[in-house]
Amino acid sequence: MSSTVAIAGAVALLGIAATVASLAYLHLAATGLSPLRNPVSQYGITEQRAGYRAATISLGVAGGAAAAGIRAALSGAGLGVVVGLLVVFAIARLIISWFPMDAPGSPRSDTGRRHGLIAIVTFGSATIAALRLGQLLAKGGPWHGLASTSMAFGWAMAASIAAMFLTRSSPELRRYFGAIERVLYVAIIGWLTMIGVLCALRIS
Repeated sequence: MSSTVAIAGAVALLGIAATVASLAYLHLAATGLSPLRNPVSQYGITEQRAGYRAATISLGVAGGAAAAGIRAALSGAGLGVVVGLLVVFAIARLIISWFPMDAPGSPRSDTGRRHGLIAIVTFGSATIAALRLGQLLAKGGPWHGLASTSMAFGWAMAASIAAMFLTRSSPELRRYFGAIERVLYVAIIGWLTMIGVLCALRIS
């Protein structure tokens, strides 16, 4: 594999490390938010909004680097869909902090609606990309042994998204929205980390 693959992998891993560091800082800061109840996006409307922006931008960089790494490391029909979805994911992450969510209990705003739409695009594109990559890897070639791992990450994302929608239907379940969303974040970060390691080490 070319040095482009290794560079893309290294950039992806650096982006992931920055994301994890930013999220850890936000969760330790005195924001008054509950990881069990409040969405991650709510950090973006607190005094710690810069930390949230750092997390979204760095995860966007990681997604873009992962797209470049996959493009350089793999070939075959259908790969363009995975790369395209990762590019969409990266762009959505890069811009979402400029469209903050509405404060809980406040009237719905156009900015808040855009935030919700971008979040759906972000989570949906990552989920479909992970599942599609797993399907492609299962056909053989480089990274074949990790086809089931990519699928597992994709199904974990899908299950988390379904559970997040379910929590919206019940005040009792809504208190767990934050925890479920964080499971989704872990699945996305885990999947991108897998790609970053494969690219950085130029594993074939």
